[in-house]
Amino acid sequence: MKVLSLLFMITTSCGVCVILAQSDNCTRTNSRGDYKLCVRKLSDTLASKFSEIVVKELGSEYTARFEIRSAYKVSRYQTSDNEVLTSIADKLSYKLSSATNILRDMNNVISDNSTPSFTQPCPFNSIRKSVFIKSSNVYDSLPSQDPKSNMLGRFKDLKVKRQYFLSHMDYATDRDCATMPHSNLRYLYHKIVHPEPKLVVFIIDNNMKEDSLQHAVHVAKETVYALQDTDLIALKMTNMTEFHKFEDTCSTDGMSDLGNATENNKLLLKEYLTSLEVAPTNVSPLAINKELKNLLLQRDLPKHKLFIFLTDTKILKNETWLKIFPYSSNKDETLKFAIGLIYENQADKNSSLGILHIDKWHTHTNNHSVMRLHINDSGVVGQVASAFISLLPGHYGSKKIKIEGPVWEATERDFMISLVLPTPSGVLGLDLYWSDLAEDLVYFKGTNDRKRAFVMDFSGTVLMHTFFPRPESASDKIKFTKLESVETYTFIATVKEEMLANSSGNLTMYEQNSTTSIIYSWKWVGNLYIVCTVSEIMEPAVYNKTNIFFTRSNKEILFHRLDLFPPKMGKMCRHFKQIATIDQGTVYLSPSSFQSPFTYLYDMGDGQEAVTYMQNYLAYLKSVAHGLLSNPGLKNEIQQDVGFLNSILSYYKRQHLHGPYSKYIVRRYAVTESGVLVMFPGTVLEYDYEPVRRPWYTYALENPDKIILTPPNLDVGGAGYVVSISYAVKSSFYPTMVVSMDVTMGFLYKLLIDSMPLCAMSYVKCFIMNNKGYLVSHPGLMDPNSSGPIEQQHITHKESMIAIDMLNHKGFVTKRLCNNFYDKTIQRFYEFNTSLPNVLSNVVSGDHCVHYYIAAIPGTNAFIGLVNASCSVGAFCPCSMVDRLCLNCNRMEQTECECPCECSSELYECPNSNISRLNQQIPLCGMMLENNNHKSHYFHNFAENLKSCFDFQCETYLSHSSCLGVLGCEWCQIDADGKTPLSAPFCTSQSTCFNGVLGAVTPYGEGTLGHLNRDAFGNYSAIGPIVGCIVTASLVVAVAIYCYRQNVTTASCHNLYVDGPAETWHDADVQMSHLQSDDMHDQSGQDKLLPAMEIEAPISPYRVVTGYRRPHTAGGSDHGYSTMTPHEDSEATGFSVNEPIVLSDDTKSDVSCPLPAKIKPRLKPANDLSITVLPCGKNSIIAPVTVHRHMEAS
Repeated sequence: MKVLSLLFMITTSCGVCVILAQSDNCTRTNSRGDYKLCVRKLSDTLASKFSEIVVKELGSEYTARFEIRSAYKVSRYQTSDNEVLTSIADKLSYKLSSATNILRDMNNVISDNSTPSFTQPCPFNSIRKSVFIKSSNVYDSLPSQDPKSNMLGRFKDLKVKRQYFLSHMDYATDRDCATMPHSNLRYLYHKIVHPEPKLVVFIIDNNMKEDSLQHAVHVAKETVYALQDTDLIALKMTNMTEFHKFEDTCSTDGMSDLGNATENNKLLLKEYLTSLEVAPTNVSPLAINKELKNLLLQRDLPKHKLFIFLTDTKILKNETWLKIFPYSSNKDETLKFAIGLIYENQADKNSSLGILHIDKWHTHTNNHSVMRLHINDSGVVGQVASAFISLLPGHYGSKKIKIEGPVWEATERDFMISLVLPTPSGVLGLDLYWSDLAEDLVYFKGTNDRKRAFVMDFSGTVLMHTFFPRPESASDKIKFTKLESVETYTFIATVKEEMLANSSGNLTMYEQNSTTSIIYSWKWVGNLYIVCTVSEIMEPAVYNKTNIFFTRSNKEILFHRLDLFPPKMGKMCRHFKQIATIDQGTVYLSPSSFQSPFTYLYDMGDGQEAVTYMQNYLAYLKSVAHGLLSNPGLKNEIQQDVGFLNSILSYYKRQHLHGPYSKYIVRRYAVTESGVLVMFPGTVLEYDYEPVRRPWYTYALENPDKIILTPPNLDVGGAGYVVSISYAVKSSFYPTMVVSMDVTMGFLYKLLIDSMPLCAMSYVKCFIMNNKGYLVSHPGLMDPNSSGPIEQQHITHKESMIAIDMLNHKGFVTKRLCNNFYDKTIQRFYEFNTSLPNVLSNVVSGDHCVHYYIAAIPGTNAFIGLVNASCSVGAFCPCSMVDRLCLNCNRMEQTECECPCECSSELYECPNSNISRLNQQIPLCGMMLENNNHKSHYFHNFAENLKSCFDFQCETYLSHSSCLGVLGCEWCQIDADGKTPLSAPFCTSQSTCFNGVLGAVTPYGEGTLGHLNRDAFGNYSAIGPIVGCIVTASLVVAVAIYCYRQNVTTASCHNLYVDGPAETWHDADVQMSHLQSDDMHDQSGQDKLLPAMEIEAPISPYRVVTGYRRPHTAGGSDHGYSTMTPHEDSEATGFSVNEPIVLSDDTKSDVSCPLPAKIKPRLKPANDLSITVLPCGKNSIIAPVTVHRHMEAS
């Protein structure tokens, strides 16, 4: 037996030797030095392969072969910084002055007594986007007079959202608006009429009938909505001894009785009020009076204070309740007391509310009824809220036009700027789109040259910045912040002073210990805004590029909207889920290609008119005789860029159809700095797609000589998870462009195995990661037994032990901080040194059986890693699953392993904070990059009826290695139960066996059989539908029983983590199916399910970054590390709650998980008022922490 075992060992070792010898002559597998040699050779092999792919498949050197004789020369004029600033300021000034004139015209018409009266219905057109106003509602009822014709001309240049007149009791702001959470118009009205900070104290009697309590809650919510950020709110329940607590970042214990009426506090208060239950008893009125008096003793309270007591008719029977108000001994006009008295008429189920204004000093206990309204109609609740606030002194005197905002408008997915004119009878207003006014800042060019631009108001608040996300693509609301938090230099106070003092100017500043000069140029826009451009590099003000050449191409230009403009000669087909053609590539013009991106976006949202506009663009692009057709609104260089890029498409077509890698490449595309994109196969794209804000483009331009590998993300077109390979081509003869391709995730892994077969061994793992530490290829991402997320996986998640050890390599990895001022966070991320000359291995050499080797892949932003693990080792970096908060925001150790995470920077803004200047050393994170938003399903239905462009013939691949990475194919190895391995694995279509699990639901929500052959169902039996109905009915009953059981058990306490980036989903209310429970019991791929149809939902005005649900003090933020994404990869927080009713599993319906007791306690209404009942069945506390253990031997 010994001889046999010896022979077996020799044979096995020889087998390994042969494999190693075949690949890299790595013969001694037990030698660490030889493994280093293998990895070094592997990195060189991959470098040459990537270089070959970029040259041969993407044509990075193709432009050098253009014949100069067939080209013509063009001079491109580069505008100076001052010219850019003047252009931005003039456009903004023109739009605002046009709006001001319209407002004055409206005032003249309304003040004319002969004008017929009018009512304005619901001001919200639709849940999507409204079209331009072609006429004004004010004039609909007038005969055609001069004012109307004058106004129509102005509307051509200005996009007006709506016009309105607001009065104290304006029913128009609520009429037919039941679908909206609340109206911004009431908020606006009170901001103008009651601008001073005020304290509003709500006392809610919850010892009354359920219906009455609900009415009181509605009134309180609506009143809170109408308050400003500067107002303070307090909430007192009559059955509790204490006030409702608000988060206060600046207080010692993180909590306060008073809270500013910020959006976060409004949301939390709304959630708390929604959870209120009827209480059996009340605290005595005198005890409440004492507490209210103590509240008035707090420091720095606003001058005006309003107390609102919401109760039922018990107050009429028991006058002791009138004594709850903290009357002062002498008359105090700044204190106002009001009672909202709810009358319930049981006979006809009718409710009404009377508002009593208590004047203690008028008569002893006399009360004066202000109004009484029936409150069964939700529209009236807003009027009640207005009536309460109007008890405070108002300001109607000012006749000066004011500008208010920006305020988020959920229906438009944009901010609104309101131009308002107070009049004696109310407020006249005009709403403008902030994206329209500030479009030159949103699409400002020059971020690659360390330039940026911003606009701020005269209070020093930055309202738009080049680094802000585009409002139409933002997944969370932008938080406007002070200039000091944006430009965190020591000299910024001096710059701000100059800006506020002079209407225009330039200032050159030098940062301490640095030679870089920073030039600030600014210009006032009226007395409303200051526009400023910042440049960090001294350049010649004007230069011409006189030697740019463009080929004259007679080649037909095919626009990307194949559904509207099909190819004349070729045919349309379906490429995965997209409408496509393989006869020709397509041209796409992004919003940044247009002189007015906002106008383009709104034109495209308008059905038939959009087709006319596109025809105009196409005619202009195709015109060979330059100058004959007028420019329909494109930037000057677009026509030339389209001709230049269009000529590369024939090369892409040839390579895509006949190249050696054709069966692994999903698509190829090239884009210029102006935003023109060409693609093969020609495909339809969303009209708001902006390639110059994508990671693959930005990183390529920032690293001009490097091939950029972007981590896997779910392909919008239906090809599964893809990796982008991109490269920036810079030339003195041609415009700068980025060439890129999407390849399957399996292709990269196939490259690894083909380059070094050792990677396929069971005890070896080979991976590729980028320079931020995100995995581009890893066996764990392709493992059918793994049900975790695939996108945005960091080295600290998958290979924790290696990450811990790598941090000890000096000069290899650095932890960095950057300031994300638009969501008020400090981001922590890793940066790996791509110029690493050696192969690194374990720093801590020990007896453990895990060894790793890592080397930079020359000429790329990536690293190749090899892990040799012969046993399991328990190591982890703790990561939070419910938010992105770091473990300790007060310190950051370079050698401590932590996931990329974030800390709130709001702590820095506290008035008494001794770390308020700490963030001066932290650089800005830069422009907010965009990722897929999966909206292309609009075209998927159209594509379903087309034949597939390519026949992938997956069944012809008989081995795992031949099937790996092939387009549309998967190596099927796990049975439909998600656990049992198939006895005979086989290669089949991706939709049938996604991620190797037979019948798994794909991330696109497809059924178990994927794309079925429709022809096969030509003749069918009528039995099928009948059986289907019976099965469906049975399922409905089963699901109903299951949901009921789930709701009565404690299963609702499962915690969540988000599978996939939240930026992909615009709204947590709508997109729930990408959440899963943390026990991850379902292995069949349902965890990767995306909705088959995404509903275009408005972002709630009260959407809050998740981490802000608890105080950010050192003691309060020790909750583990984040598995989410840092700023670098442009993912918003993965767990964002509008309504904290969250599914704990894809299959569970209406199962709620209450917020922590601190936020939404269900208070026990018994005699013992100090007990807080834990929100879930058992008295247990669940602390979600992910422990990553991926070091076991595979």
